[in-house]
Order: sequence, then structure tokens, then C-alpha cells
Amino acid sequence: MKSLQLHINISPDLYTKDPESSVLGKKIISKSIEMIDALGFEDFTFKKLGLEIGSNESSIYRYFESKHVLLVYLVNWYWSWIEYKLVFATLNVSSAH
Repeated sequence: MKSLQLHINISPDLYTKDPESSVLGKKIISKSIEMIDALGFEDFTFKKLGLEIGSNESSIYRYFESKHVLLVYLVNWYWSWIEYKLVFATLNVSSAH
């Protein structure tokens, strides 16, 4: 059986390079979520993120202009995921009429 692959579409205005298009981009997303949770947004920096993922700070800027843009991307991804779950959960609900 093939595995189901889901892609959440996020506006390309929120990134310079699609983070879902590479291993590094996916590491940036997953580790930034962990670090923002652990450190808080104010103490989170691209420099610290780069050290955590073993990459240069400049490589993160190839994906996102700033940490604020990254946060907007993450929030958009989250709400798109919630919308997907809501649609999936209600897809086969019969009409109340």
C-alpha cells in the first residue's frame, strides 16, 4: 500500500524558497517550531536555529526574509492544517435536514 502524502499549500508570498522543497527547508521548519516553543519568539534567532540544524544563518535567509515572516508562515501552515482536519472530519456528515 502506498503512503498518503499530504501537502498544505501556503502562499508563496510567505517564503523566498519553498521549505517543503528540500531536506534543509523541512529541518528549518521543524526545528524552528521546537525552538520557538522552548525559547520563546523573542529569544529565537536565525543564528541559533542555524547552529541547531548545522547550517549557516545565511542559508535560512534563502527561505525566509526574517523570523517574523517565518512565524507568519508557521501560523498560516497551522491554520491550513486545522482547516484540512475540519473538512476531512465533516466530509461525510449527512445534512441536518
